[in-house]
Amino acid sequence: MNYSGEIKKHGISVVIPAFNEERAIAATVEKCHAVLSSFDGLPFEIIVVDDGSSDQTAANVPTGKCIFLSHPKNYGYGRTLLTGINRARFPYIGIIDADSTYDPEIFRRMIPLMDIYDMVVGARQITSQSQVVSLMRAVLKLLLKYFGNHDSQDPNSGIRIFRKSLVDLGGHLFSKGFSFSTSLTFFAALNHQFIEYIPIEYGDRTGVSKVRHLRDSIRTFFLVISMSLIYQPIKCFAGLLALVVSGFSGLLLIKKHLERETFIGFVFSLGVSVLTIGYSFLAFILGKIYVDSIAKRS
Repeated sequence: MNYSGEIKKHGISVVIPAFNEERAIAATVEKCHAVLSSFDGLPFEIIVVDDGSSDQTAANVPTGKCIFLSHPKNYGYGRTLLTGINRARFPYIGIIDADSTYDPEIFRRMIPLMDIYDMVVGARQITSQSQVVSLMRAVLKLLLKYFGNHDSQDPNSGIRIFRKSLVDLGGHLFSKGFSFSTSLTFFAALNHQFIEYIPIEYGDRTGVSKVRHLRDSIRTFFLVISMSLIYQPIKCFAGLLALVVSGFSGLLLIKKHLERETFIGFVFSLGVSVLTIGYSFLAFILGKIYVDSIAKRS
């Protein structure tokens, strides 16, 4: 395939995290290798990171076509990706899940776009999902719009290409678990990176899903808020102020239906809650500043 651009000059590392994916890992590596090999003169490598699988994932990895790394035990999706990214030789990173839900052919459409964008994401065309998942995705998109001024079609898609420098700059803030992709999207948006989405088909997975939607969505929410505290503290406090005003307005509306002692109790509880949240925000920001200063010195 003929093409020109930054990736051809500098190369791409595709990282595939795998945890108990014995049935799909070989085909995923083979397809990725075939797609990348079709680009004339493209320097590339494929890195498979086994996250402490208990099945035959490690044995089924075609090591002749990839670099194989492994964790001694299960550390999580994000930590696994970071292991591969830190090992990568090239300045462009592609990631894809090992469970056959994403077709590696998608990389053909993504690679040319990296001449223009800092990150290209495959936006899944999902037609049916549970109400909990739909609600959580809607909330996440709303937060991205508010804090990052970014309209995201699929913030947590597991197939994308991006500049490795994004992880070098903000990897210490990213989730080490399921929310890695979301934190990467959010970090890129907060840092005004150019992000493009392309529509893709989302296939049936091979094997058993490891995602726990409610638990992981709650973790993602706190991750997004914590990152926003660092990059958009004014918007965070504005949102907190809006909640406080709404709370007091609600209390005033129902004041006539409450006894005096009950009303005072509500006001006191609301005030304590606001102070607690405010001090928590401040402590978090100071803690992150301290951690960042230590990281820069090391």
